[in-house]
Amino acid sequence: MWRWRSKLDWTLAPLLQKPLEKLDPPVRAALRAMLWERLELQTAPHAIGSDYAELMRAFKVASAAGFVNALARNLPGEWRALPKQIAFRLSVEFAHPLWLIERYLQRLGEDETRALLTANQTRAAFDVRANEVIISRATLLARFQKAGIDASATPHSTVGIRLSGVSSPEALPGWDEGHFLVQDEAAQLVGALSLVPTEGLIIDCASAPGGKATHLAARAPKTRLLACDSSEKRLRLVEQNARRLQLGNIKTRAGSWLDLAPTLREQADMVLLDAPCLGTGTFRRRPDAKWRKTPAQLAELVVLQRELLDAAAQTIKIGGVLLYSTCSLEPEENSEQACAFEQRWPNYERVHSDLTALGLPDSDEFLQTAPHLCGCDGAFAAQWRRKS
Repeated sequence: MWRWRSKLDWTLAPLLQKPLEKLDPPVRAALRAMLWERLELQTAPHAIGSDYAELMRAFKVASAAGFVNALARNLPGEWRALPKQIAFRLSVEFAHPLWLIERYLQRLGEDETRALLTANQTRAAFDVRANEVIISRATLLARFQKAGIDASATPHSTVGIRLSGVSSPEALPGWDEGHFLVQDEAAQLVGALSLVPTEGLIIDCASAPGGKATHLAARAPKTRLLACDSSEKRLRLVEQNARRLQLGNIKTRAGSWLDLAPTLREQADMVLLDAPCLGTGTFRRRPDAKWRKTPAQLAELVVLQRELLDAAAQTIKIGGVLLYSTCSLEPEENSEQACAFEQRWPNYERVHSDLTALGLPDSDEFLQTAPHLCGCDGAFAAQWRRKS
């Protein structure tokens, strides 16, 4: 239901004497749910009114019970006609903040923006990554299919499997044995395309919950991987995943990367910075998250990413690799951030990844996926080798 919040709010607006956002949160949520029931489930108005009036009493806003009941009986039988102005129209039709719509229209044009928004409003696939330290993708895929699970190989990742009709990964065959980790195909590609060392030290600057860290550790079992994160609680998820996947080469260390980086005594052979970002590539999975994003957040994150990158660049030995990734679609966080890093750090040279071999667009040798183009989350990755 919350994937269509804008459309709900647009249709409710003529029925209200004040803006929806001015109402108490329980009342606001009730009105949206009521309208959804009326239009999508065709529930009778009188039934909706009685149920939600009682719900208001349960949420200790009994004074709103009469208002909710009366409005329920006047709910329209169809969606309100969409506005004509294109950005506003798309914002209402596809439930995305107007400021993001305006950005996408300027950068992508109307047709591609519509395709992206349509993809964002579609439920994401359920992908897992085969833990090839223990089992091959082909063997795991056959095991799933033998168990009657609708499973197929992911189109781009060579270690991914896409499942349908799955609600609990813990109930799948192979979970207890550590045969797989739940991870979207886009995140798998970041690890799969990275230039991992065969031995030495790998550092993951912001590791939790450990999807990319465990992928790198599995690809390079003779390395030592130090998984860092500012949250000690979330680092326990990394440790749990490492144990289940039978990866003995991962250690953890709690702390902010900006604080930890200057204290490291050993330079790394590889550093992964999976940077904090706006997360616009993951709206299929978190449809409510887009309403918490603002232009100010984007500007703040770009500054933080720059600081994190500069700190990472100082911890890598000559010949070592820096891998930068986000789950964003925004150029400021992705290609523009990467190119700005190259201007500041000319002693790092860009490493080319053969993206076309995996059926991916090759954009300036950077990985950039998007839901409407690749059928997976939006992800970005760039990697460099330190020359001197």
